[in-house]
Amino acid sequence: MRQERLSIVGQLHQHTKHRTALPVPVCDNPDFTRSPSGTLPKARHPVVQQPLWVAVSFPFLPLEALGKTTQQQPTAVYAQRGQIHIIITSNPLAQKSGIRSGMTLTAAQVLNPALQIVPQDVSAETDWLARLALLAGRWTPAVSIAGDNLLLEISGSTRLFGGVNQLLGKIRSGLAFEAQSPCVSAMPTAASALLCVRNGKSLCIATKEGIHAAIRDLPASAVVAGAKKQRALKQYGISTVGDLLRLPRDGLARRLGPDLVHQLDKLLGKQADPQAAITPSPVFQQASVFDPGIANTEQLMPFMEILLGKLQAHLIQHHVLAEQLEWHLLNDSNSSARIPVYLTHPRRNALDLMKLCRLAFERFQTRDLITHLSLKVNRFAPLPSSSEDLFSILPRTADREASLVERLQNRLGRQAVQGIGMQPDHRPEKAWSRCAVGKAVALPHGAQRPLWLFDTPRSVQMSNGQLLLGSQSLLLQRPRERICSGWWDSQSIRRDYYHAKAAALRAWVFRDLDSGIWRLHGIF
Repeated sequence: MRQERLSIVGQLHQHTKHRTALPVPVCDNPDFTRSPSGTLPKARHPVVQQPLWVAVSFPFLPLEALGKTTQQQPTAVYAQRGQIHIIITSNPLAQKSGIRSGMTLTAAQVLNPALQIVPQDVSAETDWLARLALLAGRWTPAVSIAGDNLLLEISGSTRLFGGVNQLLGKIRSGLAFEAQSPCVSAMPTAASALLCVRNGKSLCIATKEGIHAAIRDLPASAVVAGAKKQRALKQYGISTVGDLLRLPRDGLARRLGPDLVHQLDKLLGKQADPQAAITPSPVFQQASVFDPGIANTEQLMPFMEILLGKLQAHLIQHHVLAEQLEWHLLNDSNSSARIPVYLTHPRRNALDLMKLCRLAFERFQTRDLITHLSLKVNRFAPLPSSSEDLFSILPRTADREASLVERLQNRLGRQAVQGIGMQPDHRPEKAWSRCAVGKAVALPHGAQRPLWLFDTPRSVQMSNGQLLLGSQSLLLQRPRERICSGWWDSQSIRRDYYHAKAAALRAWVFRDLDSGIWRLHGIF
């Protein structure tokens, strides 16, 4: 029996060894690749894109901020440092005379007595650099301002512009159109890119392995800050960044401080160096020009609809709402007019905005031809998350009330449509003030006050002990409310107030405690 079992097992083994394998279906997904029999396909790991930082320096930034780059004579910008004046930058004509940055103003004037000098304007440089940063936003959203330089993280934009070299070419040409001789350098770390452009070195290194060779010949004084530490570098015989990188880290941190070691780690990408990207406000301004001019405002409506359509697209793109609109008109006599459009709550729908703009333009009249029409919005609100009712047909009551207030304010003016707020004063004529429409206010102490309060209380006749308002007699209903206040500002009052009822109205009357005269102050 045992021999028969062994024979059967042997036959099965021979049959299985010579049998062909059944075909296995393979997905058309490219992530699945065919592999040899008996092996599993290698898993594909997502490729992590390394950051690539582009630093841009502007050698003539102080001159460009002052609009002095087109000067046809030697020009230099100076600033006061202590008791002396130092040259900050000079134009190429002044540089031909040997004038350099860091030179004293006296020495520069000795080299070229015809040198034109202008003081440095730091605020103008900040504004100019911010404008260049907004311009750089067309190539990448990650734009930072580092001192007098720009930092752009372009790793996410290279594919869009066809590669690193193509994108760098666009950055150079785009900034060269706005600034003179910008220095552009691309490096894997932000610190190394800034170090290169600050020393006038323009290059492109895509991997961290190439950073050391790119920065080793740069002066060590560009990394070490402080005159005392720079003197120590000379005593130690350290002249380049490569000399710093060759020294032991512990000794370097002990002699020159741990901050220098951290700075070197940031240069090589061994330590994180996050940069805060600027977030420009979504300012909107568009204009239309009319060559022959437009005689009346009704002809402006089609152009206003076009500009409001552009505004709506802008708001949708930036996920914001407009809080206030301003129209600016310029006529052929160079006189301008400003027409604000008031909104009770932020909006972005062009049709709703157009209805309000029509009402605002009803009060505008001009006899001159309108040559320019511009729409400006500089106040925005974030787009809130909201949930709408699936079966709601009619607008909500609050929306209808806000729409009514908007229409009234744009037709009559904001000053003509206001709310009423309470003031902390017991005197009725001083206990209220005008406020924004819809502002929630509460009556103090739960006191009942009439909705219609006269500016000047009206006299009430007394006949046979009966109060008469015209031909109607007033019946006092409630206990009195005595108000004695205002002694501190020479407008004191001493009154007893009563609720009075006539046949057709409820009135608020008082008796002056000093004169005994009865007066009507309001109607409920």
